[in-house]
Amino acid sequence: MFWRIITHTCGHRERISADGPYVVVEQRIRRAERSMCDSCTGHVSRWDNKLLGFCDLWGTQRQCDKAEPIRRRALNRVDALARHARIGERDAFAVLRRQILHRDDAAWWIEHRDDAVEILAQNIEL
Repeated sequence: MFWRIITHTCGHRERISADGPYVVVEQRIRRAERSMCDSCTGHVSRWDNKLLGFCDLWGTQRQCDKAEPIRRRALNRVDALARHARIGERDAFAVLRRQILHRDDAAWWIEHRDDAVEILAQNIEL
């Protein structure tokens, strides 16, 4: 395996795999150099999520860093759906929003990254 050490925009360094076609590897490296590291991205997301009313996550630091953007996407999705919902359905969307804000297991968010809203909505009775 071939690795390259890159520096993110936040100043942290990371080891990136440089195996594969040259064009693909160079795109991957340039994208990583123009972004913040996972830790800094998670820290910024945690701060923003606190302001939105999310509870603290339980799990390892790495799990929490991965789960923060997933929670945010789920909340944005529910808010967008709630704006277009009928008046009788808005209470259900308010309950769903509270469930997203109070779900505190990082591993659960990672496991349900694509279907979190659907899983949480199954428990709501209209």
